[in-house]
Amino acid sequence: MESMIIRKKALSIALLALVIVVMTAGSAGAVKIVVEAEHYYSIQASMAKVTSQVASGGAYIHIPLQRPHGTTEGAPIDSGYALFKINVPQAGTYNLFGRAHWYDGCGNSFFLKIDDKPAVVFGNDGTYQVWHWVPRQGLRISLTAGVHTFRFQNREDGAKLDQFLLTTDTRYVPVSAETETPQYIIMPE
Repeated sequence: MESMIIRKKALSIALLALVIVVMTAGSAGAVKIVVEAEHYYSIQASMAKVTSQVASGGAYIHIPLQRPHGTTEGAPIDSGYALFKINVPQAGTYNLFGRAHWYDGCGNSFFLKIDDKPAVVFGNDGTYQVWHWVPRQGLRISLTAGVHTFRFQNREDGAKLDQFLLTTDTRYVPVSAETETPQYIIMPE
């Protein structure tokens, strides 16, 4: 009887180990690129860099809040943007997340333009006045290996961006600030 209990425990431990191996297999070899928003390649007003003790890396970028602040969505008042150049190490499908802080429902998004693709609305969720990752499951994009441009552009005043993250691990969802991976970021000379 005792040997049967020992065998059942050993089998349970072996099954648990197998489950852990299967669950982590998808992330083996996954690429994760983390960019601090203040490490842009170029920036144009009204997009601005702000130092802050509550942002990772000590700074973030934002579209300054206008007074009076709009109560409905309209066209951006200017073409302010921050441009990033990222050297993607391998081709694949990536999930893109941004660590954002929204002012309110009319200050909760950017336009995002990747390379020569049409701009899309990035953000636009209902979590306000706190740093959080958007979108919840990531924006799925296909990238080739090599240099790509990411342009976060003015859409609504009051929107802030602290970091953005690209990963090929489709199950990964960031929770808090991440450690930057500078080897993938191209900075101006």
